[in-house]
Amino acid sequence: MTTVGGEASGTPVDTQVDRTVLSWARTAATLAVAALLFARWAADLGLIAFLPATLGVSAAILIWVRTRSGASERRAQFARGRTDPPLRTAAVLCAISVTLAGTGLVAVVLD
Repeated sequence: MTTVGGEASGTPVDTQVDRTVLSWARTAATLAVAALLFARWAADLGLIAFLPATLGVSAAILIWVRTRSGASERRAQFARGRTDPPLRTAAVLCAISVTLAGTGLVAVVLD
């Protein structure tokens, strides 16, 4: 665990883990907003415009829940002095981004 600003007060503050959780929450929120931009094409494209919107919002919820549930494990790793990078979460985010772009492209092409 770390202390804020290196203070020697003895009060542990999980600032690194909290910043990481917040950054993933911002990433999930950005993904949801980008996905919901497809929904505004529903009048022109029909219901297929909701496919990327639904996919993106679902993925954002999944990312948010996954990072929140893994925060306690991350705190324990941080206390031991070694943390494993969230490679699976990052890979899933990349795959979701590519899939979101692909479904958006399909929605536009099928129009």
